[in-house]
Amino acid sequence: MMASVAANSTLVLGYDEVSSLLDVPTVLEQQRHVFVDLADDRATISPNLWLRPPLKSRGWLKILAGYDPGSRALGSKIVARFPEGPPGSNLGAFIVLFDDDTGFPVAIVDGVYITALKTAAGAALATQVLAREDARSVGIVGSGVLAWWSLAFLAVGCPDLNLVSVFSRSPQRRDAFAARAREELGYDTHAVASVEEATRGADVIVTATNSPDRVLLREHVRPGQHINAIGIRSEISPDVIAAATVFPDGRAESLADGKFSEALAEGAVTVDDLGPTLGELLSGRKPGRSADSQITIFDSSGVAIQDLVCAQAAVDRAREAGAGTKVHFSPR
Repeated sequence: MMASVAANSTLVLGYDEVSSLLDVPTVLEQQRHVFVDLADDRATISPNLWLRPPLKSRGWLKILAGYDPGSRALGSKIVARFPEGPPGSNLGAFIVLFDDDTGFPVAIVDGVYITALKTAAGAALATQVLAREDARSVGIVGSGVLAWWSLAFLAVGCPDLNLVSVFSRSPQRRDAFAARAREELGYDTHAVASVEEATRGADVIVTATNSPDRVLLREHVRPGQHINAIGIRSEISPDVIAAATVFPDGRAESLADGKFSEALAEGAVTVDDLGPTLGELLSGRKPGRSADSQITIFDSSGVAIQDLVCAQAAVDRAREAGAGTKVHFSPR
């Protein structure tokens, strides 16, 4: 059974508390183990469930669930994404953790911060195993929270990368992003005025955008590049997917609701075109890049166990520090 809590109490952790309890190096290594455990069938996940109601806002709900025996993280995550909302208020998420002996809800954890960290960690791990050995430059499409954390995790996981070009639709946001990356992460960073400028000389491309439209087109991509596709789903043109080898975070997730699924639906690729999972690459069970000229894509769709293990780590640290709020949802 998980560490005991006050009788029938549920620990609640908000965004600020979670952000103070997790750090980049720890999460990066934690996520490495998560992906390998998935590849070795040591963790259990359910198919992701989507609800796409007929809303003018094009908003949707996504539900993920899983169990990791190693950390004893058992739970579910619910995400609400409203892509047409303003930056900072278009995503809502929380994670519920249950005692793996009794089923009691032991914690409710803000999932927005964790979503960014686990996604960025996956991208950094994929870059380690898929980018060319001589990769030095990054082109980022997007300037929001996910773009920032992607760069922060690359700084730790791929320290040879040192040159960054960033594009977003807002000149003010991309300028501020570039200045922050220079000051806090030490990158030689430049804000640019188009996707083409961001990707033209990049060895690694990161698409971290909420855009429901195609953003990364075939003319933006050249041989040898590695692409971390971590946006909401539709930001990469199907002909880019067709020209590359796609490596998913989870095979079922990529086929059902990943960027690969968009190309699959349009007939640009077949199921057999999907490459090994990131966990299979990290465990050494399957090979990754086969040539310097190969275009590789990491299709980040979201695997439940990533979030749950992060949330469990935050809860464990919160208990040690006496952080969070205890709430009673059942009779004491």
